[in-house]
Amino acid sequence: MTITARVPGSLKAWLDGACEADCQGRTVGECLADLSRLHPRLQGRVLDEERGMPKVLVFLNGDNVMGMGGLDTPVNDGDEIALIPLAAGG
Repeated sequence: MTITARVPGSLKAWLDGACEADCQGRTVGECLADLSRLHPRLQGRVLDEERGMPKVLVFLNGDNVMGMGGLDTPVNDGDEIALIPLAAGG
């Protein structure tokens, strides 16, 4: 099963210069782990290993996974995961 992960241009260095990459898994968390294995620059930037929580916003087919099943949200062949950096302002 192939899932497409996308990042905005500002984060494409995480995917070795690309804005999208394929990954595999049965859940969002498994896909992110596979993506981190394939693209080592991504390691430590997406997940807070201590808390098991994302450090970025994670969307599955346009829906924030934190409002779904979190990292345990199941994925299907052809789904798209988007990683969006958190922003702060004031």
